[in-house]
Amino acid sequence: MKFWELTKIVKYLRQFRRVNSIRRVGYDTLMLEFDRENYIYFDMKRSKSFIYQKDSNTIRSNKILSPFDTLLSQRFQRGEIRKIEIINGDKILRIEIDLSNKYKSVTSSIQFEFTGKHTNIILLDENLETIEALHHISEYQSVRPVKIGIKLENPPKPDFEFKMVGEIQNVKTYLEKQYQNSMKIKLAEIKNRESRKIDTKISKLSKNLKKVESEKYLLEKSKKYKEIGELILINLYSIPKYDKHLKLISFTGETINFERPTEAKDNSHMANLFFNRSKRFKKKGLNSKIERDALNGKIDFLEKLKKAVQDTKNLEELAILIEKPKESKKERKISSQEFFETFWIEGHKVILGKSEKGNIHILDKSKSGDIWIHLKDRPSAHVLIVTDKQKIDENIIREAGKLCLKFSVSERGDYLIDYTQRRYVRIQTGSNVLYTNYKTIKIYF
Repeated sequence: MKFWELTKIVKYLRQFRRVNSIRRVGYDTLMLEFDRENYIYFDMKRSKSFIYQKDSNTIRSNKILSPFDTLLSQRFQRGEIRKIEIINGDKILRIEIDLSNKYKSVTSSIQFEFTGKHTNIILLDENLETIEALHHISEYQSVRPVKIGIKLENPPKPDFEFKMVGEIQNVKTYLEKQYQNSMKIKLAEIKNRESRKIDTKISKLSKNLKKVESEKYLLEKSKKYKEIGELILINLYSIPKYDKHLKLISFTGETINFERPTEAKDNSHMANLFFNRSKRFKKKGLNSKIERDALNGKIDFLEKLKKAVQDTKNLEELAILIEKPKESKKERKISSQEFFETFWIEGHKVILGKSEKGNIHILDKSKSGDIWIHLKDRPSAHVLIVTDKQKIDENIIREAGKLCLKFSVSERGDYLIDYTQRRYVRIQTGSNVLYTNYKTIKIYF
Protein backbone atom coordinates (compact mmCIF):
# COMPACT_ATOMS: atom_id res chain seq x y z
CA MET A 1 0.00 0.00 0.00
CA LYS A 2 1.45 3.35 -1.09
CA PHE A 3 0.89 6.46 1.05
CA TRP A 4 -0.57 8.44 -1.82
CA GLU A 5 -3.07 5.62 -2.47
CA LEU A 6 -4.12 5.63 1.17
CA THR A 7 -4.75 9.39 1.19
CA LYS A 8 -7.07 9.12 -1.82
CA ILE A 9 -8.90 6.11 -0.34
CA VAL A 10 -9.40 7.93 3.01
CA LYS A 11 -11.09 10.83 1.20
CA TYR A 12 -13.35 8.29 -0.51
CA LEU A 13 -14.20 6.54 2.77
CA ARG A 14 -15.20 9.82 4.42
CA GLN A 15 -18.40 9.90 2.36
CA PHE A 16 -19.76 6.99 4.42
CA ARG A 17 -21.60 7.49 7.69
CA ARG A 18 -22.03 3.97 9.04
CA VAL A 19 -20.38 0.56 9.31
CA ASN A 20 -23.30 -1.80 8.81
CA SER A 21 -21.33 -5.03 9.25
CA ILE A 22 -17.74 -6.09 9.82
CA ARG A 23 -16.08 -9.50 9.84
CA ARG A 24 -13.03 -11.45 8.86
CA VAL A 25 -13.24 -13.31 5.55
CA GLY A 26 -9.74 -14.74 5.84
CA TYR A 27 -7.08 -14.90 8.52
CA ASP A 28 -5.75 -11.43 7.66
CA THR A 29 -8.59 -9.95 5.57
CA LEU A 30 -11.40 -7.82 6.99
CA MET A 31 -14.64 -6.94 5.21
CA LEU A 32 -16.45 -3.73 6.16
CA GLU A 33 -19.89 -2.99 4.77
CA PHE A 34 -20.15 0.81 4.74
CA ASP A 35 -23.65 2.31 4.72
CA ARG A 36 -25.62 -0.15 2.61
CA GLU A 37 -23.91 -2.75 0.42
CA ASN A 38 -20.61 -0.93 -0.07
CA TYR A 39 -18.28 -3.86 0.63
CA ILE A 40 -14.68 -2.75 1.14
CA TYR A 41 -11.96 -5.25 2.03
CA PHE A 42 -8.71 -4.67 3.91
CA ASP A 43 -6.20 -7.38 3.00
CA MET A 44 -3.53 -7.05 5.67
CA LYS A 45 -0.92 -9.58 4.60
CA ARG A 46 2.47 -8.45 5.80
CA SER A 47 4.39 -6.60 3.07
CA LYS A 48 1.49 -7.25 0.65
CA SER A 49 -1.35 -5.23 2.15
CA PHE A 50 -3.92 -3.44 0.01
CA ILE A 51 -7.56 -2.33 -0.03
CA TYR A 52 -10.14 -3.45 -2.56
CA GLN A 53 -13.86 -3.25 -3.22
CA LYS A 54 -16.37 -5.65 -4.75
CA ASP A 55 -20.08 -5.43 -5.37
CA SER A 56 -21.12 -8.44 -3.28
CA ASN A 57 -20.74 -9.89 0.17
CA THR A 58 -18.19 -12.68 0.56
CA ILE A 59 -19.41 -16.20 1.32
CA ARG A 60 -16.88 -17.94 3.55
CA SER A 61 -16.22 -21.65 3.81
CA ASN A 62 -15.89 -21.44 7.61
CA LYS A 63 -16.69 -18.94 10.30
CA ILE A 64 -13.66 -17.51 12.10
CA LEU A 65 -14.22 -17.43 15.85
CA SER A 66 -11.76 -15.79 18.25
CA PRO A 67 -11.73 -12.96 20.83
CA PHE A 68 -10.69 -10.64 17.99
CA ASP A 69 -13.80 -11.55 15.97
CA THR A 70 -16.10 -11.36 19.00
CA LEU A 71 -14.94 -7.80 19.72
CA LEU A 72 -15.37 -6.85 16.06
CA SER A 73 -19.03 -7.86 16.31
CA GLN A 74 -19.60 -6.31 19.74
CA ARG A 75 -17.95 -2.93 19.16
CA PHE A 76 -18.12 -2.16 15.43
CA GLN A 77 -21.21 -3.87 13.99
CA ARG A 78 -23.93 -1.34 13.05
CA GLY A 79 -21.93 1.59 14.35
CA GLU A 80 -21.90 5.27 13.37
CA ILE A 81 -18.63 6.61 11.99
CA ARG A 82 -17.23 9.54 14.00
CA LYS A 83 -13.91 10.02 12.28
CA ILE A 84 -11.69 8.52 9.55
CA GLU A 85 -8.11 9.77 9.58
CA ILE A 86 -4.49 9.06 8.75
CA ILE A 87 -2.35 8.83 11.88
CA ASN A 88 1.08 10.35 12.41
CA GLY A 89 1.60 11.17 8.72
CA ASP A 90 2.22 7.46 8.13
CA LYS A 91 0.48 4.59 6.36
CA ILE A 92 -1.91 4.13 9.29
CA LEU A 93 -5.69 4.43 8.93
CA ARG A 94 -7.92 4.82 11.99
CA ILE A 95 -11.70 4.56 11.88
CA GLU A 96 -13.49 5.75 15.03
CA ILE A 97 -16.96 4.32 15.58
CA ASP A 98 -19.83 5.00 18.02
CA LEU A 99 -22.08 2.11 18.94
CA SER A 100 -25.22 3.19 20.79
CA ASN A 101 -28.14 1.40 22.37
CA LYS A 102 -30.79 2.43 24.90
CA TYR A 103 -28.41 1.78 27.80
CA LYS A 104 -25.09 3.27 26.76
CA SER A 105 -22.84 4.53 23.99
CA VAL A 106 -19.43 2.97 23.31
CA THR A 107 -16.66 4.56 21.26
CA SER A 108 -14.06 2.29 19.68
CA SER A 109 -11.46 2.57 16.95
CA ILE A 110 -10.11 0.12 14.45
CA GLN A 111 -6.61 0.88 13.22
CA PHE A 112 -5.17 -0.50 9.99
CA GLU A 113 -1.38 -0.27 9.82
CA PHE A 114 0.04 -0.75 6.31
CA THR A 115 3.64 -0.63 7.50
CA GLY A 116 5.49 -3.47 5.79
CA LYS A 117 6.51 -6.26 8.13
CA HIS A 118 4.62 -4.54 10.99
CA THR A 119 1.29 -4.60 9.10
CA ASN A 120 -1.48 -5.08 11.64
CA ILE A 121 -5.12 -4.52 12.62
CA ILE A 122 -5.53 -3.13 16.13
CA LEU A 123 -8.78 -2.63 18.05
CA LEU A 124 -8.79 0.29 20.50
CA ASP A 125 -11.16 1.51 23.20
CA GLU A 126 -12.15 5.15 23.85
CA ASN A 127 -8.84 5.74 25.68
CA LEU A 128 -6.85 4.30 22.78
CA GLU A 129 -5.89 1.27 24.84
CA THR A 130 -5.46 -1.95 22.86
CA ILE A 131 -8.36 -4.35 23.41
CA GLU A 132 -7.32 -6.82 20.68
CA ALA A 133 -5.05 -7.08 17.65
CA LEU A 134 -4.46 -9.33 14.71
CA HIS A 135 -0.80 -9.58 15.78
CA HIS A 136 0.25 -9.03 19.40
CA ILE A 137 3.72 -7.50 19.71
CA SER A 138 5.72 -7.62 22.95
CA GLU A 139 8.27 -5.09 24.19
CA TYR A 140 10.94 -7.64 23.30
CA GLN A 141 9.90 -7.57 19.66
CA SER A 142 9.54 -3.83 19.20
CA VAL A 143 10.01 -0.50 20.99
CA ARG A 144 6.28 -0.05 20.37
CA PRO A 145 4.43 -2.98 21.95
CA VAL A 146 0.89 -3.94 20.97
CA LYS A 147 -0.55 -5.57 24.10
CA ILE A 148 -4.05 -5.80 25.51
CA GLY A 149 -4.71 -3.18 28.20
CA ILE A 150 -1.74 -0.99 27.18
CA LYS A 151 -2.27 2.41 25.55
CA LEU A 152 -1.16 2.27 21.95
CA GLU A 153 1.58 4.75 21.17
CA ASN A 154 2.14 6.10 17.71
CA PRO A 155 5.17 4.68 15.93
CA PRO A 156 8.11 7.01 15.29
CA LYS A 157 7.12 9.55 12.67
CA PRO A 158 8.77 8.93 9.29
CA ASP A 159 11.87 11.10 8.88
CA PHE A 160 11.09 11.58 5.19
CA GLU A 161 8.18 12.74 3.08
CA PHE A 162 6.19 10.23 1.05
CA LYS A 163 6.10 10.96 -2.66
CA MET A 164 2.62 11.85 -3.87
CA VAL A 165 3.22 10.58 -7.38
CA GLY A 166 -0.02 8.87 -8.34
CA GLU A 167 -3.47 10.01 -9.32
CA ILE A 168 -6.79 8.19 -9.02
CA GLN A 169 -9.63 9.48 -11.17
CA ASN A 170 -12.32 7.27 -9.63
CA VAL A 171 -11.51 5.58 -6.31
CA LYS A 172 -14.39 3.07 -6.47
CA THR A 173 -13.31 1.93 -9.94
CA TYR A 174 -9.69 1.80 -8.75
CA LEU A 175 -10.56 -0.39 -5.73
CA GLU A 176 -12.67 -2.72 -7.87
CA LYS A 177 -9.78 -3.07 -10.31
CA GLN A 178 -7.45 -3.84 -7.38
CA TYR A 179 -9.73 -6.72 -6.49
CA GLN A 180 -9.96 -8.01 -10.05
CA ASN A 181 -6.18 -7.91 -10.61
CA SER A 182 -5.29 -9.54 -7.30
CA MET A 183 -8.03 -12.14 -7.68
CA LYS A 184 -6.84 -13.20 -11.15
CA ILE A 185 -3.29 -13.79 -9.93
CA LYS A 186 -4.28 -15.53 -6.72
CA LEU A 187 -7.05 -17.55 -8.38
CA ALA A 188 -4.68 -18.83 -11.07
CA GLU A 189 -2.06 -19.81 -8.48
CA ILE A 190 -4.53 -21.71 -6.27
CA LYS A 191 -6.24 -23.40 -9.23
CA ASN A 192 -2.90 -24.69 -10.53
CA ARG A 193 -1.82 -25.89 -7.10
CA GLU A 194 -5.11 -27.66 -6.33
CA SER A 195 -5.34 -29.17 -9.83
CA ARG A 196 -1.88 -30.68 -9.40
CA LYS A 197 -2.93 -32.17 -6.05
CA ILE A 198 -6.03 -33.70 -7.63
CA ASP A 199 -4.01 -35.05 -10.58
CA THR A 200 -1.66 -36.76 -8.10
CA LYS A 201 -4.62 -38.44 -6.39
CA ILE A 202 -6.13 -39.50 -9.74
CA SER A 203 -2.78 -40.94 -10.87
CA LYS A 204 -2.44 -42.96 -7.68
CA LEU A 205 -5.99 -44.31 -7.96
CA SER A 206 -5.46 -45.15 -11.65
CA LYS A 207 -2.36 -47.18 -10.77
CA ASN A 208 -4.34 -49.05 -8.11
CA LEU A 209 -7.08 -49.68 -10.65
CA LYS A 210 -4.62 -51.30 -13.07
CA LYS A 211 -3.48 -53.66 -10.32
CA VAL A 212 -7.01 -54.97 -9.76
CA GLU A 213 -7.50 -58.19 -11.69
CA SER A 214 -10.52 -58.21 -13.95
CA GLU A 215 -13.75 -59.76 -12.74
CA LYS A 216 -14.02 -61.78 -15.97
CA TYR A 217 -10.56 -63.34 -15.56
CA LEU A 218 -11.16 -64.27 -11.91
CA LEU A 219 -14.59 -65.78 -12.56
CA GLU A 220 -13.22 -67.82 -15.49
CA LYS A 221 -10.51 -69.18 -13.16
CA SER A 222 -13.21 -70.00 -10.59
CA LYS A 223 -15.23 -71.86 -13.23
CA LYS A 224 -12.15 -73.78 -14.40
CA TYR A 225 -11.20 -74.92 -10.86
CA LYS A 226 -14.77 -75.98 -10.16
CA GLU A 227 -14.80 -78.08 -13.34
CA ILE A 228 -11.48 -79.75 -12.38
CA GLY A 229 -12.88 -80.58 -8.94
CA GLU A 230 -15.99 -82.15 -10.50
CA LEU A 231 -13.90 -84.15 -13.00
CA ILE A 232 -11.68 -85.43 -10.16
CA LEU A 233 -14.74 -86.70 -8.27
CA ILE A 234 -16.06 -88.46 -11.39
CA ASN A 235 -12.66 -90.06 -12.00
CA LEU A 236 -11.78 -90.43 -8.32
CA TYR A 237 -10.55 -94.05 -8.50
CA SER A 238 -8.95 -93.96 -11.96
CA ILE A 239 -6.59 -91.06 -11.29
CA PRO A 240 -3.07 -92.23 -10.30
CA LYS A 241 -2.54 -91.46 -6.62
CA TYR A 242 0.94 -90.03 -6.82
CA ASP A 243 1.34 -88.55 -10.33
CA LYS A 244 2.22 -84.86 -10.25
CA HIS A 245 1.12 -83.97 -13.80
CA LEU A 246 -2.46 -85.00 -14.53
CA LYS A 247 -4.92 -84.71 -17.37
CA LEU A 248 -8.63 -85.40 -17.68
CA ILE A 249 -11.23 -85.16 -20.42
CA SER A 250 -13.72 -82.32 -19.85
CA PHE A 251 -17.48 -82.52 -20.34
CA THR A 252 -17.03 -80.98 -23.80
CA GLY A 253 -14.38 -83.51 -24.82
CA GLU A 254 -11.38 -81.26 -24.34
CA THR A 255 -8.22 -82.37 -22.55
CA ILE A 256 -7.55 -80.47 -19.31
CA ASN A 257 -4.00 -80.53 -17.97
CA PHE A 258 -3.34 -79.63 -14.31
CA GLU A 259 -0.91 -80.32 -11.51
CA ARG A 260 -1.64 -82.16 -8.28
CA PRO A 261 -1.46 -79.68 -5.34
CA THR A 262 1.51 -80.54 -3.12
CA GLU A 263 -0.72 -80.45 -0.03
CA ALA A 264 -3.23 -82.98 -1.46
CA LYS A 265 -3.31 -86.08 0.76
CA ASP A 266 -5.40 -88.15 -1.68
CA ASN A 267 -7.65 -87.69 -4.72
CA SER A 268 -10.71 -86.81 -2.63
CA HIS A 269 -8.71 -84.16 -0.76
CA MET A 270 -7.42 -82.87 -4.10
CA ALA A 271 -11.00 -82.37 -5.36
CA ASN A 272 -11.84 -80.35 -2.25
CA LEU A 273 -8.75 -78.21 -2.74
CA PHE A 274 -9.89 -77.30 -6.27
CA PHE A 275 -13.43 -76.52 -5.04
CA ASN A 276 -11.92 -74.22 -2.39
CA ARG A 277 -9.82 -72.49 -5.05
CA SER A 278 -12.96 -72.02 -7.11
CA LYS A 279 -14.76 -70.38 -4.17
CA ARG A 280 -11.81 -68.09 -3.46
CA PHE A 281 -11.55 -66.92 -7.08
CA LYS A 282 -15.31 -66.39 -7.27
CA LYS A 283 -15.17 -64.23 -4.15
CA LYS A 284 -12.17 -62.34 -5.53
CA GLY A 285 -14.07 -61.80 -8.77
CA LEU A 286 -17.06 -60.30 -6.97
CA ASN A 287 -14.79 -58.19 -4.75
CA SER A 288 -12.86 -57.13 -7.83
CA LYS A 289 -16.02 -55.59 -9.30
CA ILE A 290 -16.76 -53.79 -6.04
CA GLU A 291 -13.17 -52.52 -5.82
CA ARG A 292 -13.07 -51.42 -9.47
CA ASP A 293 -16.45 -49.65 -9.12
CA ALA A 294 -15.22 -47.92 -5.96
CA LEU A 295 -11.96 -46.79 -7.60
CA ASN A 296 -13.76 -45.64 -10.75
CA GLY A 297 -16.23 -43.74 -8.57
CA LYS A 298 -13.40 -41.97 -6.73
CA ILE A 299 -11.67 -41.09 -10.01
CA ASP A 300 -14.95 -39.79 -11.48
CA PHE A 301 -15.57 -37.61 -8.43
CA LEU A 302 -12.01 -36.22 -8.49
CA GLU A 303 -12.32 -35.40 -12.20
CA LYS A 304 -15.54 -33.49 -11.46
CA LEU A 305 -13.84 -31.76 -8.53
CA LYS A 306 -10.92 -30.75 -10.76
CA LYS A 307 -13.31 -29.34 -13.38
CA ALA A 308 -15.20 -27.47 -10.65
CA VAL A 309 -11.91 -26.01 -9.37
CA GLN A 310 -10.82 -24.96 -12.85
CA ASP A 311 -14.22 -23.43 -13.70
CA THR A 312 -14.52 -21.42 -10.47
CA LYS A 313 -14.59 -17.67 -11.06
CA ASN A 314 -13.81 -16.35 -7.58
CA LEU A 315 -11.78 -17.15 -4.49
CA GLU A 316 -14.79 -17.56 -2.21
CA GLU A 317 -16.33 -20.42 -4.22
CA LEU A 318 -12.89 -21.97 -4.59
CA ALA A 319 -12.40 -21.91 -0.81
CA ILE A 320 -15.66 -23.85 -0.36
CA LEU A 321 -14.35 -26.56 -2.70
CA ILE A 322 -10.88 -26.96 -1.22
CA GLU A 323 -10.93 -25.92 2.44
CA LYS A 324 -11.59 -28.75 4.88
CA PRO A 325 -11.65 -28.24 8.66
CA LYS A 326 -10.10 -30.84 10.93
CA GLU A 327 -12.43 -33.78 11.55
CA SER A 328 -13.01 -35.64 14.78
CA LYS A 329 -12.14 -39.35 14.97
CA LYS A 330 -15.86 -40.15 14.67
CA GLU A 331 -16.21 -38.00 11.54
CA ARG A 332 -13.07 -39.53 10.01
CA LYS A 333 -14.50 -43.01 10.59
CA ILE A 334 -17.78 -42.06 8.89
CA SER A 335 -16.10 -40.25 5.99
CA SER A 336 -13.85 -43.25 5.39
CA GLN A 337 -16.89 -44.92 3.82
CA GLU A 338 -16.23 -42.47 0.97
CA PHE A 339 -19.81 -42.42 -0.30
CA PHE A 340 -20.15 -38.68 0.18
CA GLU A 341 -18.11 -35.48 0.41
CA THR A 342 -18.35 -32.80 3.09
CA PHE A 343 -18.06 -29.08 2.34
CA TRP A 344 -18.46 -26.05 4.61
CA ILE A 345 -20.31 -22.82 3.78
CA GLU A 346 -20.31 -20.05 6.40
CA GLY A 347 -19.68 -22.69 9.06
CA HIS A 348 -22.63 -24.83 7.93
CA LYS A 349 -21.90 -28.46 7.08
CA VAL A 350 -22.98 -29.40 3.54
CA ILE A 351 -22.94 -33.05 2.44
CA LEU A 352 -22.93 -34.16 -1.21
CA GLY A 353 -23.55 -37.72 -2.37
CA LYS A 354 -20.81 -39.06 -4.66
CA SER A 355 -22.92 -41.97 -5.90
CA GLU A 356 -26.27 -43.66 -5.38
CA LYS A 357 -24.89 -45.19 -2.16
CA GLY A 358 -23.87 -41.71 -1.04
CA ASN A 359 -27.31 -40.31 -1.86
CA ILE A 360 -28.96 -43.14 0.11
CA HIS A 361 -26.60 -42.51 3.04
CA ILE A 362 -27.54 -38.82 3.07
CA LEU A 363 -31.25 -39.65 3.08
CA ASP A 364 -30.85 -42.23 5.84
CA LYS A 365 -28.65 -40.21 8.20
CA SER A 366 -30.26 -36.77 7.84
CA LYS A 367 -32.56 -35.13 10.36
CA SER A 368 -36.05 -33.84 9.62
CA GLY A 369 -35.04 -30.16 9.83
CA ASP A 370 -32.04 -30.48 7.48
CA ILE A 371 -32.38 -28.91 4.03
CA TRP A 372 -32.37 -31.31 1.07
CA ILE A 373 -31.38 -29.99 -2.38
CA HIS A 374 -31.78 -31.54 -5.83
CA LEU A 375 -31.76 -30.50 -9.49
CA LYS A 376 -35.35 -30.01 -10.65
CA ASP A 377 -36.84 -32.81 -12.79
CA ARG A 378 -33.41 -34.28 -13.61
CA PRO A 379 -31.07 -36.83 -12.05
CA SER A 380 -28.46 -35.20 -9.84
CA ALA A 381 -26.37 -35.58 -6.74
CA HIS A 382 -28.30 -35.18 -3.49
CA VAL A 383 -27.07 -32.31 -1.31
CA LEU A 384 -27.92 -31.77 2.33
CA ILE A 385 -27.36 -28.73 4.54
CA VAL A 386 -27.07 -29.76 8.18
CA THR A 387 -29.06 -27.05 9.96
CA ASP A 388 -28.70 -28.03 13.64
CA LYS A 389 -32.12 -26.34 14.01
CA GLN A 390 -30.72 -23.00 12.80
CA LYS A 391 -32.29 -20.76 10.18
CA ILE A 392 -30.37 -20.97 6.91
CA ASP A 393 -30.05 -17.86 4.71
CA GLU A 394 -30.90 -18.17 1.03
CA ASN A 395 -27.34 -17.26 0.00
CA ILE A 396 -26.13 -20.42 1.80
CA ILE A 397 -28.77 -22.46 -0.04
CA ARG A 398 -27.66 -20.93 -3.35
CA GLU A 399 -24.02 -21.85 -2.74
CA ALA A 400 -25.07 -25.40 -1.81
CA GLY A 401 -27.18 -25.49 -4.99
CA LYS A 402 -24.09 -24.53 -7.01
CA LEU A 403 -22.26 -27.51 -5.48
CA CYS A 404 -25.12 -29.75 -6.62
CA LEU A 405 -24.76 -28.41 -10.17
CA LYS A 406 -20.96 -28.66 -10.24
CA PHE A 407 -21.12 -32.41 -9.59
CA SER A 408 -24.25 -33.14 -11.66
CA VAL A 409 -24.10 -31.25 -14.98
CA SER A 410 -21.35 -30.63 -17.51
CA GLU A 411 -22.70 -27.63 -19.45
CA ARG A 412 -23.03 -24.10 -18.14
CA GLY A 413 -26.40 -22.42 -18.11
CA ASP A 414 -29.43 -21.54 -16.01
CA TYR A 415 -30.77 -24.41 -13.93
CA LEU A 416 -33.67 -24.80 -11.51
CA ILE A 417 -32.90 -26.19 -8.08
CA ASP A 418 -35.53 -27.54 -5.67
CA TYR A 419 -35.03 -27.50 -1.92
CA THR A 420 -37.12 -28.51 1.05
CA GLN A 421 -36.76 -29.80 4.58
CA ARG A 422 -35.83 -33.46 4.85
CA ARG A 423 -39.16 -34.22 6.60
CA TYR A 424 -40.94 -33.60 3.27
CA VAL A 425 -38.78 -36.06 1.29
CA ARG A 426 -40.17 -39.60 0.96
CA ILE A 427 -37.86 -42.40 -0.18
CA GLN A 428 -39.31 -44.66 -2.91
CA THR A 429 -36.64 -47.10 -4.09
CA GLY A 430 -32.89 -46.66 -3.65
CA SER A 431 -32.23 -42.93 -3.87
CA ASN A 432 -35.42 -42.18 -5.82
CA VAL A 433 -37.69 -39.86 -3.86
CA LEU A 434 -40.92 -37.87 -3.88
CA TYR A 435 -40.96 -34.50 -2.15
CA THR A 436 -43.43 -31.76 -1.26
CA ASN A 437 -43.49 -28.27 0.32
CA TYR A 438 -40.47 -27.30 -1.76
CA LYS A 439 -39.20 -24.02 -3.15
CA THR A 440 -37.47 -23.53 -6.49
CA ILE A 441 -34.65 -21.13 -7.27
CA LYS A 442 -32.80 -20.44 -10.51
CA ILE A 443 -29.02 -20.67 -10.40
CA TYR A 444 -26.60 -19.87 -13.18
CA PHE A 445 -23.73 -22.32 -13.37
